[in-house]
Amino acid sequence: MKTITRAFALVAALVLALGLAACGDDEDSASSTGAATSESAATASFPVSVKHKFGTTEVPSEPKRVVVVGYTELDAVLALGVTPVGTRDFLGGYDWRKRPWAKDFPTDIPSIGGQEINYESVAARRPDLIIALNTGMQKADYERLSKIAPTIAQSGDFIDFGMPWDAQLKLIAKALGRDQRADEVITEVKAKFAAAREEHPEFEGKDAILAYGGPDGYGAYASADTRSRFFADLGLKTPAKVDELAGKSFYTEFSQEQFRLMDQDLVVMFGPEKDIEANKVMRRLQALKDDRIVYLDLGDQFSGALGYSSPLSLPWLLDNELDTLQAAIDGDPATKVVQPQ
Repeated sequence: MKTITRAFALVAALVLALGLAACGDDEDSASSTGAATSESAATASFPVSVKHKFGTTEVPSEPKRVVVVGYTELDAVLALGVTPVGTRDFLGGYDWRKRPWAKDFPTDIPSIGGQEINYESVAARRPDLIIALNTGMQKADYERLSKIAPTIAQSGDFIDFGMPWDAQLKLIAKALGRDQRADEVITEVKAKFAAAREEHPEFEGKDAILAYGGPDGYGAYASADTRSRFFADLGLKTPAKVDELAGKSFYTEFSQEQFRLMDQDLVVMFGPEKDIEANKVMRRLQALKDDRIVYLDLGDQFSGALGYSSPLSLPWLLDNELDTLQAAIDGDPATKVVQPQ
C-alpha cells in the first residue's frame, strides 16, 4: 500500500476514496451536548437559495441545528458566530480539538464520523442544515444527505478541495443568513495578508512548492489546492509545471526524474525529514543544500492550520509561522530554519 501517497497526498489533502458508506452506531443522542447556534445574528431574510456544484438548495428558515460534514468548515461556521451540533473529524493525525487558533470557541462539539460519514449519526443530530463543502462527495452522497436535511456542497467553479477560504465563507454565510458577518471577517483576514506582504516583500514573485515525500512516493500540490492558496496570498508562485502535471486534480505524483521540480525558492514538505533527506536524489537538490525546506508533520500546528486554511487558522499562520518561511526563503544556508512543532 502506498502509505505516503495516501497519507500525505490524500489524507493530508482531506481526500479519500469516499464511498461515504454508513457505519457504526450513533454515539450520542440529539439531545446531548453540542449546543445549537448562538443567539441569532442573521441579517438576511429567509428563505434563501444557495447554488453549489449539485444544484440549488433552499434553506427555508434560519438554521438552528447545523451539522458540519466537511472536514474543515467547522472554523468557518464558528467564525460566523454559529456553534454546530455535530462536526466531521479532521483526519491525518491532527488533534482538531486542540486547535490553538480556536481556543476561544467550543471544543465539545460531538463528532459525526471521520474517514466515512456516519449517516445515522448525522441524522441523530436532527440537523436543519448540513454543510458539506470539503468532502469530495459524489452526487449520490449529496442526495442521501439531502434526505436528512437541506445540504450545501462546494461551488462547481473549483476543483474538489480547491475552493478558496473566502468563497467558502461567503457560501456558508448565505445559507446561515450571515452575509454581513462574512464580509467583516473577510475584510479582517485580507487586511492581515496585506500587512504580511508589506512586512515580507522577500516573498513577492518567488517560486514555492507545497510537496509531500517519503519511502512510498513524492509529489506536490497544484496552485488550485486550498492550502497552496495560502502561499499565493503571500505573493509566492506555484511552478506552472506542477499545475500542468496535476491537470484537474489538486495534486500530482512525481517520478524521481521530476524531483528537480522541488528545487524552488521555498519548499514546504509533508513527510519525515530523515526519510526525505536520506533520498539520494533529494540530496542533490540545491534547495536541500541551501536549507530552503520546511518539513511538516501531519500532527503539528503548522500542518493543521494549513489543512484547515480557514478564516481562523490563516491569521494564526500569519502570526506564528512567517519567520520560518522567511528563514527558508532567504537562500542562506547559515540561516537556521527552525522546523514547526
